[in-house]
Amino acid sequence: MREISERERERYQRNLLVDGFGEQGQSRLLESRVTVVGAGGLGSAVLNYLVAAGVGHIRIVESDTVSPSNLQRQVLYTTAEIGALKAEAAAARLSRLNPGCRLEIVAGRLTAADASERLHGSDVVVDCTDNYAARYVIDDYCASAGVPMVYGTAEQAGGQVSVFHARGAGGYRSLYPEEPPQEEIVGVLSPVVGVIGSLQALETVKLLSGFGETLAGRLLVLDGRTMRVSIFEI
Repeated sequence: MREISERERERYQRNLLVDGFGEQGQSRLLESRVTVVGAGGLGSAVLNYLVAAGVGHIRIVESDTVSPSNLQRQVLYTTAEIGALKAEAAAARLSRLNPGCRLEIVAGRLTAADASERLHGSDVVVDCTDNYAARYVIDDYCASAGVPMVYGTAEQAGGQVSVFHARGAGGYRSLYPEEPPQEEIVGVLSPVVGVIGSLQALETVKLLSGFGETLAGRLLVLDGRTMRVSIFEI
């Protein structure tokens, strides 16, 4: 187990005080490597919380630039960063949040041809994409590499979260065998994105640390209109 320094002990004090998490859980986070694909709405929440929690190495895969319409829900960015590469702007902000986290930037799209290169070495891959093609690429890689995939999606006033390829759980293709038609623009209330992204971050922390019970083999569905949360066996 990696020894936790006094400075780290002070920074992660509230994590260390969680029953059943403690020093072992924090040490595992500090030694972990996570790839987050997509630094938009979901990615903003996931990245903020994983960096703050103390994940040691995070790779950000994102090809897009910041646009005005992103700012309604993508809280990593400000008006001043419109036009900037999201991966670079995200890394700059996150490095100020936690200089102890090593951040790696991949400013490009994820395709089947480069998935092994861009996702290799990950303990967990977090799917924060907004298109089905990339999600299937992540799922196929994680299935072949035996790496857990934390899935999340948010639209309108609801969303879904699950964990694939962990503890015998199936994958995204098992849940959705055929790719649905891709919609150009989908509405979403900004707080919904934060809720789903936060749940993805929590599932990632649990996978990395061995804390608690993950959503492997289960699908969480949130209806933000009624605040009903349903969990289905899959």
